Amino acid sequence: MRHACPVVGDSMIVTHDEPAARARTNYIVRLSLAADGLPGRYEQVWTRTEDNVSCELCCIPFFTYDLSLGDVVRQTSDDGEYQIVSKAGHRTIRFAIQDEKFRHEGHDSLLAAIASVGCLAEFHGHMAGYGAIDIVGERQSESVRALLSPLAEQGLLMWEWADP
Repeated sequence: MRHACPVVGDSMIVTHDEPAARARTNYIVRLSLAADGLPGRYEQVWTRTEDNVSCELCCIPFFTYDLSLGDVVRQTSDDGEYQIVSKAGHRTIRFAIQDEKFRHEGHDSLLAAIASVGCLAEFHGHMAGYGAIDIVGERQSESVRALLSPLAEQGLLMWEWADP
C-alpha cells in the first residue's frame, strides 16, 4: 500500500524535527518524491558526509520509499533526484495514526512501546500522527509488527513497509 502516509498539509518539503541520529549529522539533502508518486514534493533528510557527494542518512525517511537509516545516497540532480550508493541493512516501517483520540492519548505509550523493543522512531511533528520506525533484524521486525497489527485491526492506524 503506497502512500498510506500522505504529505501533510500544503508543504512541498517534508522535514525532520528530531532525526534519529542527529549527533552524527553535518549535511542536509533534499530528496525528490517524484519517483514515489509525489511530483513537485521533497523530503529534506539529515545526513552525514565527508565529501558532500555521498551522504549517509541520519534520519528515518517518512515518505521516501526504499531508504532507511544508515543508507548512503548520492544526489544526481539539483532537483533532488538521487541514487542509492549502499544499503545499511536497516528496514523502515511507517505508520499513520487515523484515530484522533489515539493520536493524542496514545502517542506517548506508542513511542514507549516502540522504544521498549529497541527500535528508534521519528514522528512528523509531535501530534501529527505520522511516524517512521527503524528496524534492525528479524526480532525487531516481529515485535513491531506484533505491536502495530492489532492497532491497525482496530482502525487506530495504518502501517506499511517503506523499505522492506
